[in-house]
Amino acid sequence: MTEEQDIRLIIKIDNKRPVELFDLTKSLVSLATQFENYVSKNADSKENREAKLYVKEIKSGSIILELVELASVGMIPFLENMNTVLGFARYCKDAFVYFLQNEGEKPELTPTDYKELSSVLNPIAKDNGSQINLSTTINGNVELHLNLNSTDANALQNIFKKEIEQLKVPEQVDEIKSRVLLTWFQARNDIRSTIGNKGVVEELSKRPLNIIFDNDEIKENMLHGDLNPFTTAYVVDVKIQNVQEKPVAYKIIKLHRYFEIEEDDKKE
Repeated sequence: MTEEQDIRLIIKIDNKRPVELFDLTKSLVSLATQFENYVSKNADSKENREAKLYVKEIKSGSIILELVELASVGMIPFLENMNTVLGFARYCKDAFVYFLQNEGEKPELTPTDYKELSSVLNPIAKDNGSQINLSTTINGNVELHLNLNSTDANALQNIFKKEIEQLKVPEQVDEIKSRVLLTWFQARNDIRSTIGNKGVVEELSKRPLNIIFDNDEIKENMLHGDLNPFTTAYVVDVKIQNVQEKPVAYKIIKLHRYFEIEEDDKKE
């Protein structure tokens, strides 16, 4: 039988001014949400993926919280080989260190991740001279430690803001797909319509996505050409446009050629 270990995530805020309750609460909620996301992606069972952080102890002096991970079923402490607190702490440390010192590998973060990590730092970012210490302990022994001061926190928040802005850019050069085959799923007859047109590029996704045209000439040729659009295949260049890292539309930037789909082709 594996011996249970007392594994804790310790958050210590050395503040110079009183911390606004909203900032502290939002910081802890963001930390908890990041933990749940980390567990859902990395845990090895359904029970483990539902684990949450709980407050084990609050100490006097600075703001010191000791958090533990418990299984959702029966509030059972995790065994050492199942514990994800250490992994989560490393995830946080690696992210902060990479963007602050350009060390290690860039983590794959979503805009929501950047916003939540930024919120974790709010209590010290707003308090000059303050600092936050994040550490993990196993049976009281320090396993991992990270210290950030208010200058670090402000720098990280500015970096995260820029990263979010870059992720919001819908058209990236590497998102251009050349000479792909597109067929219509639905189309509007009105040339002035800017909504309701959906197409499928099977080599990219079998799911119909919204269609946007780079110019009216392409739109006219595809919707009002000599052939029925629904029995025609189009060889096009498209830009994949994303919202929150998910493809939502194809922007057709060039029409190379088109041809009628034979009846035998449709049956295959």
